[in-house]
Amino acid sequence: MRKRCALLFALLLFVSVPAYADPGSVPNGPWLKDAQKMKLKRLHDYEELVKALHRLERVTDGNVQLEVIGQSNENRDIYMAKVGNGPKKMMFVTQQHGDEVMTTEAALNMLNTLGTSNHPAIRNMREEVSLYVVVRANPDGSERYWRYNYDPDAAPEYGSEGKGYDINRYHAPDLTPDQNPVPEAAAIRKAYETYQPHWVIDFHHQGTYKNEDGRMITTSVYWPSHPDVQDPVRRISKQASMVIYDTLSHYGFAEVSQYPGGNYQGIARNAYGLLGSGSVLVEFRGGIGQKSGGKIIRTAYASMFSMVESVSEDTISEYDPDQAEETIPTRGAPVDGGE
Repeated sequence: MRKRCALLFALLLFVSVPAYADPGSVPNGPWLKDAQKMKLKRLHDYEELVKALHRLERVTDGNVQLEVIGQSNENRDIYMAKVGNGPKKMMFVTQQHGDEVMTTEAALNMLNTLGTSNHPAIRNMREEVSLYVVVRANPDGSERYWRYNYDPDAAPEYGSEGKGYDINRYHAPDLTPDQNPVPEAAAIRKAYETYQPHWVIDFHHQGTYKNEDGRMITTSVYWPSHPDVQDPVRRISKQASMVIYDTLSHYGFAEVSQYPGGNYQGIARNAYGLLGSGSVLVEFRGGIGQKSGGKIIRTAYASMFSMVESVSEDTISEYDPDQAEETIPTRGAPVDGGE
């Protein structure tokens, strides 16, 4: 584990995020206030994201390959970036919710590292793993900076009437892509069926929480909780959760907890577990504007990188899944000013 953490620490030094002076207080705010506007100028809008992805494809000499897996309701292409050609297949999904932006920025940094580095450990990852990254699953919602996709005709069970659907409620195994009213969820499902990844990791943001010691929760993880998920699938999902917990526990900028998720089968975490893949939800602190954005991007990058590395080296199998519920603490109380 020390070798893995040393490499990750070195790579974190080169993550391209703005320099912030994070306050030293506990619970280490600040967070976005209701009356405070979020500035998005330094983040990639849709056109900038497309340019960045195509640039990655060019500068990595084909190590990063792009595929359009579908279109949004406003006909924006939904991109999946592939890196590596190994037998161990993984799918990452970022920004199903349009206002949860930092994970997409982390994914761009990770793709740059995996695509451009000639470090022997990175080359080994490309040889051992095939990684498929759905980069910004919700481009329409991102442009509006809201949770849902964009569908003015929507009268959804999960979402907002006249605005759109909550994409992360429409992955149920019995909902085929042709039947799915949510094109973004249908595109993810089609890509899943095409590539049959062994792991699906879904990255989100949550509100602001603290643990019993008053430290800010930066990350929460959870595995499939639907009762019909097969035990071997649940076990490898818990192992993946332990990889992220163990990795982030080595860094002073991260505090990890269990996410208190539900059993609804339409949530990606449960749906892809029911379909037979190891599946993990990863939630990072959100609702913070740009004030702590650099730290969140680094945390997300570390989570993503640790999963690829542990799968490539098979160190993921060293974790005891039975320890996950005992080792990873439950999430604490919301902080005043958070969600």
